[in-house]
Amino acid sequence: MSTSYIKCPKCGTENVNNDYCSNCGAIINGVLERKLERDLKNQDRRDAENAEAPSKVELFLKKGLEHPNLIIRIFFKVGYGIWFFFAVIIGGMIAAIIGAAAG
Repeated sequence: MSTSYIKCPKCGTENVNNDYCSNCGAIINGVLERKLERDLKNQDRRDAENAEAPSKVELFLKKGLEHPNLIIRIFFKVGYGIWFFFAVIIGGMIAAIIGAAAG
């Protein structure tokens, strides 16, 4: 394994085969620094997606599927099943058209 000498940009200490400065603890490995920044951005994006409030339609459907009245619950489940069936059929048609157009 080769020896890598890296000078810390913050304190000027010479470091041998380290990702962090032995004197001040700053990140001196550029690849590791970019990876940590990318991971932080991805975590922030996931947190923002999870923090979004559900829409009124989603709340309405969720309440309908969890309604205490059996008839209303069945109505919502049947409606959801019908919607899902047609969504799959339409998605399959779109995929078939794209596949046929692509050759």
